[in-house]
Amino acid sequence: MNRSETVINCPEDDEGPPINYNQLEGGGIVLILVIVMVITLIGNSLVIQSVLTFRQLKTRTNYFVLSLGVADCFVAVLVMPFGAYNLYSNLRWELGSIMCRIAICLDVMLTTTSILHLSCLAMDRYFAICNPFFYHDRVTKKTVYCLIAGCWIVPMIISWIPIMNGWNEVGIGDIITCKTPPDGKACVFLVNRAYAILCSLIAFYVPTVFMILVNLRIYREARKQVQQIRSLEVASLRDKKRQKKFRQESKAAKTLSIIMGAFCVCWCPFFVCNILDPFIGYKIPFSIWQLAIWGGYCNSLLNPFLYYFFNLAFRKAFTKLLCCYKCRGINDSNSNYLTAISMVSEWDERNVIHQNGVDDHIIDQNV
Repeated sequence: MNRSETVINCPEDDEGPPINYNQLEGGGIVLILVIVMVITLIGNSLVIQSVLTFRQLKTRTNYFVLSLGVADCFVAVLVMPFGAYNLYSNLRWELGSIMCRIAICLDVMLTTTSILHLSCLAMDRYFAICNPFFYHDRVTKKTVYCLIAGCWIVPMIISWIPIMNGWNEVGIGDIITCKTPPDGKACVFLVNRAYAILCSLIAFYVPTVFMILVNLRIYREARKQVQQIRSLEVASLRDKKRQKKFRQESKAAKTLSIIMGAFCVCWCPFFVCNILDPFIGYKIPFSIWQLAIWGGYCNSLLNPFLYYFFNLAFRKAFTKLLCCYKCRGINDSNSNYLTAISMVSEWDERNVIHQNGVDDHIIDQNV
């Protein structure tokens, strides 16, 4: 619908002026944001290197973790710098309109990529715990690769195509003109109601509801299996191994639930503002937008710390990499440092567990 003939009132103070930092304040903010970027990049590089280096971490689920780490590294390198620049310059954009659209596309794409990866992780844990036979028979590496490809392709479609073609600006051209300074030196990203609803549903609300429902189902199934295990007065050796396997899968699901919860908490303010702003005349204050945006960016910083504190395998992998064990000639194949400690079970572990005479202490380290 063309609304170009409609006169739209857009007072300059609707969303409040940008914060005019002096040189010292601006320098301090940039220093803090640069530290955030560096820590984000180093932390997620450790996640990627851990999965690539240690055989015990090369599991189907951890391929999603690796791809998510790549997305978070891109956030640190391709998204945060533009956000810091825009904040430091008080929204004055000197990089041109094309670079503005590219920066916005990267932001939307990588945010959506992260939550789709988490949705796949939730689905992976659901099948591993609630339907383990289906999981081991049907969820192959090829399946994982296809899902990871989808986690990147879908965000590209809902970000680059609409934004580069200006579909998000249909019907709000006058408002964008009103909020852009006369010299055009600003990177203004506003979305119409249709785009705000559709993009927010795909990128946040639907996946979040899906993850909540899946985790509730996992929780109920875990409680059910725990009660069954406790009801057994005498368990065979095979039953005991299955119990240990179940505890391993449950612990992995708990860790991933924490990671998903952190994502929802970090990004919820932004997506609430994103879907609310078009319906209240784009009046959300500049400062609130910046807090919401950087709160979301900080989720990429948070993920490696969550792996470290809540997953023993990644904790010890990080320690080995930071202490440069290989540089000192310590061979990972001769070390039991990471033996059988993993976020999720590997395909080979299923065969090991069902072998007669399996060494129980290998499984015990996963519990």
